[in-house]
Amino acid sequence: MKQYSKLLLASFLAVFFITLSCSDDDGNQSVTPAITLSSNVETFPLGESITFEVMTHENQNVTANATYLVNNTILESNVFTPEAEGQYTAKATYSLNGSNLTSNTVIFTVTEMLLTSIEISAESESIEIGEAFTFNVIGNNGADVTSEATYYINGEEIASNEYTPEETGTFEVNATYMHEGTLLETDVLSLEVLYQSTEVTVFDEVVFYDGYQATVSEPVPAGVIRKNNASNVTKLSQEAIDLFSDELTMHVTLGALCDNYDRIGGVYMNLVPTGVEFSTDVVEERIEIGRFITPFMNKNVEPSEVPYEFEVDNLALLFNDPVISSTYDFWIELYVFGVSSAAQQQVAGCAGRIDTFLGTLKFVSSDKTYDHVAQHLEPIASSVRVNNYNSNGTDVLGETTKTFTFDIEENLSNAKIHLITSNHGANSGGEEYVRREHFIYFDNSELDMYMPGGKSCEPYRQYNTQGNGIYGSSPKSESWWTSWNNWCPGDVIPIRTYELGEVSQGTHSFKIEVPDAEFVDGQGYIPVSVYIQGDIN
Repeated sequence: MKQYSKLLLASFLAVFFITLSCSDDDGNQSVTPAITLSSNVETFPLGESITFEVMTHENQNVTANATYLVNNTILESNVFTPEAEGQYTAKATYSLNGSNLTSNTVIFTVTEMLLTSIEISAESESIEIGEAFTFNVIGNNGADVTSEATYYINGEEIASNEYTPEETGTFEVNATYMHEGTLLETDVLSLEVLYQSTEVTVFDEVVFYDGYQATVSEPVPAGVIRKNNASNVTKLSQEAIDLFSDELTMHVTLGALCDNYDRIGGVYMNLVPTGVEFSTDVVEERIEIGRFITPFMNKNVEPSEVPYEFEVDNLALLFNDPVISSTYDFWIELYVFGVSSAAQQQVAGCAGRIDTFLGTLKFVSSDKTYDHVAQHLEPIASSVRVNNYNSNGTDVLGETTKTFTFDIEENLSNAKIHLITSNHGANSGGEEYVRREHFIYFDNSELDMYMPGGKSCEPYRQYNTQGNGIYGSSPKSESWWTSWNNWCPGDVIPIRTYELGEVSQGTHSFKIEVPDAEFVDGQGYIPVSVYIQGDIN
């Protein structure tokens, strides 16, 4: 009997201590820590998102501090936007009182994306008159509704997704599509219809040779005259001129041969009396109409050619002027002064060669018609070397200022000055490496103050395939380039145009000043080309 009582007492104590161990200090029974994951949706279409929430066993919201996993991939937040349809599993983890807790698993389904918007596109947003636009309409879910959509040009419905405009100009197109009772509409897309382009090739890969060598006797293409190793000329035919409207661009392409340094090049218009064969003795005016700098090119490395483009609408007016064109033939000159000595040593395949560049020049215009106004051309200077150390280059020795005086024989309206300048001098401290303020005056009134350069040369790095000290081996910042550089190897030199309005008949002056220019050691120069063109009243 005593033995039974002892056993009963032992059992009672065991239950008492077990009960005590499962209670907190207040005598309440404890709960195992846990977290619960929930979501705002169970099924939703592709393109939308699901949002998760995490609560602890004590009903504490720890959503912001939990970690979320979908298909065992950790998310950046509690919001998940799937990229594909299908079934997904999600869970969360959270650290509570030193315990790493894992939630329950939530399963959700992503269904096919809903069609809620449409977008219109054109195979080309700019065409020439006579061509057609073709449109496509695609839904946000990838659905192609091109054939079911309705199309509008400038607000007027058209029959299909193809449209052939009957005039040039800017057009606006949009489309609508009815989907399950909801009308979907695209944004408006702007289109441009241009005149048909016309292209005239003036030079086609004409070869240039070392400018320091005697003029070669190598053959030239038909119609081309080699003026010297650095210069080729050809007459612009009347058939070519007849293709020009009052819109004109000039395209120059240089191909690499055996000159791997940066050189100055340009395009000139020589006025020669009508019907007279070209020679330097019969040129009445030589006017620079474009200037460029060659890149450092290795002919064995692509790209092996560099393009240049100039807007020269005003030249078309000269070419088309009946008085000027009946008085003169226009002989176009492509000039590139190259030197082959370095490439002979540094470029494979150039040993013993003196060919420097290949040159191509094209004019591109359109079939647009326009009302021509009689033109006056007043040449002022063509590649005059301005400096401060030569009496021919300055008004006052020691100062960089040059004045040109000229007479205009007719009253002009819509008159413009066309100016080209660039700074050269590659010696230490030379003018190539310091940006200077340039002041421009017409009849002693200041027209402009500018500093050449002012942009990054990195876009032209691709054409500088020969290693050189200007570009170096790695890209440079825009601020680095603009701190010193006046021009970029592989770029055009800007043609600066100034509106003069009405200019009276009589004597006038043009002046350029670069007061801070130094021309260290009496080296360097600023070649200045300038002319006035205007309508004859």
